[in-house]
Amino acid sequence: MKKTPIGRRKSTSHLPVEEFEYIEDFGKIIREAREKIGLTQEDLARQLNERITVIKKIESGEFKPPVDLARKIEKLLKIVIIVPAEEELEDLSRYLEKGETSKSVSLGLYLRKSEEKVGGA
Repeated sequence: MKKTPIGRRKSTSHLPVEEFEYIEDFGKIIREAREKIGLTQEDLARQLNERITVIKKIESGEFKPPVDLARKIEKLLKIVIIVPAEEELEDLSRYLEKGETSKSVSLGLYLRKSEEKVGGA
């Protein structure tokens, strides 16, 4: 049986990729946390194995770090700067049963209708 290197395997997962969003003023929060523990921008850059220009741009809010770098920053500075993105739900009114007068949709109804849509029913 021929083995495929792990890095070359194709993903068979159909799970959605989790997306993240940056909290407001993430650069300011990073700067304040860095200063609180007594690190310079140079120190932070060295510990993260990044260029000082990248740190300066992140702290100024000009550059949003990739998720992996953001996670390193969070771990090092013990802060949170990215959170899972809230999905924009499609117009839920199409999931309401005919004749239903409520403006709300139960999670069960939403999931049932979503499964029907995916299953082709």
